[in-house]
Amino acid sequence: MPDNCGFRHTQADLLLHKPRDIATGLPVMRQLVDNAIDKKFEAVSWMIMALKQLFDPSRNNSHLPDAERFAMGNELSEQILALSPQQSDGPLKFVWYVPVAQYYYECGNKVRAIELIDVALKSLDFPEPMPDHIKQYYLTPLLQALADCTGENACSADLCVVPQNKAPESQNAVAS
Repeated sequence: MPDNCGFRHTQADLLLHKPRDIATGLPVMRQLVDNAIDKKFEAVSWMIMALKQLFDPSRNNSHLPDAERFAMGNELSEQILALSPQQSDGPLKFVWYVPVAQYYYECGNKVRAIELIDVALKSLDFPEPMPDHIKQYYLTPLLQALADCTGENACSADLCVVPQNKAPESQNAVAS
């Protein structure tokens, strides 16, 4: 099932996080990343899923080798930003930019992470305002990401979230 994103994501997840079979899981993850990048815009969901798998703050990725994890994160982040540049009015920044911001945050580039979250927040009403119930759905993770990056409460209208992540420990990777 080479073109089934859900299957490929689950396969990498099981190998990397359940038995923690790094020797088998990293090549599977690398292939998923390479395939997603090769497919470009049509596989942005693959890129987002792969980036979340490598940098989701709710996961413990401490068992993954930093060099490989950050190299794949860099490739995915660069591709996502190339497909939806920060200065453009492209769609879905409120979905695409959260995992990219998490990558930069874990690299130690907190300023870049906050900048991307701010762009994502502003994109919630592009190209037109969305209904409040849908906006709330996307606003919560954006505010959570902002609170985690700044270490301070993040609020918008009636919604406030508190930081839940501790600051990333010193990493060997450097954000581009």
